[in-house]
Amino acid sequence: MGKSIDNLITSLVSHKNADNAHHMAGYMKNQFPFFGIKTPRRRAITQQWWQLQSFHSEHDLKTIMNDLWLRDEREFQYVACDTGKKYKRLWTPDSIPFLQQLICIKSWWDTVDVIACHMVGTVVRQYPEMVKTMDCWIDHPNMWIRRSAILHQLHFKKLTNEKRLFSYCIKQMHETEFFIRKAIGWALRQYSYTAPQAVIQFVKKYRNGLSSLSVKEALKALHRNGYI
Repeated sequence: MGKSIDNLITSLVSHKNADNAHHMAGYMKNQFPFFGIKTPRRRAITQQWWQLQSFHSEHDLKTIMNDLWLRDEREFQYVACDTGKKYKRLWTPDSIPFLQQLICIKSWWDTVDVIACHMVGTVVRQYPEMVKTMDCWIDHPNMWIRRSAILHQLHFKKLTNEKRLFSYCIKQMHETEFFIRKAIGWALRQYSYTAPQAVIQFVKKYRNGLSSLSVKEALKALHRNGYI
């Protein structure tokens, strides 16, 4: 596995671009260094690297993702996220503490949302008893954990627990943090594709409590599709 990491590093370094790196770092508020590899190229490199890997267990996945997460350039975290998403079938309830740790390290929306929607969400959907963990996360002091709780059902469609989604939005609707307000709106907007009238009624009922950003995001698709 170590040699495969070396191969990945070699491939990424050989495609670095200083101009792209400058712009990409700026877009992420200069929080992380970048190689400057744009998404299509990075994904092509990642797919080639996957051919050298053998992910047979959750342990394999954790080991490689942890290694990637500790490296400096942001592309390493992106490769980790793509890998965790591709092999999401390996995640189990025992994975949640590890995924929570990743959410809390080098936190920003670009990685947090992938983990929340494609890894944590996968575990909760397959193991319904894990909703109790999400009920704890929505009250967590770390904003990114709260955001993850709001977003974990983003791709559930008809399997969305509407009561839980709405209760999380109510709990956090007075939050002033931009990323929480945005998450509320995004989660409601996504659910509006499945249950438009339910979202319309929810926003109508709680409009005075929801931020203008949350309302705008929640109703965006409903306006576009002619429901309101």
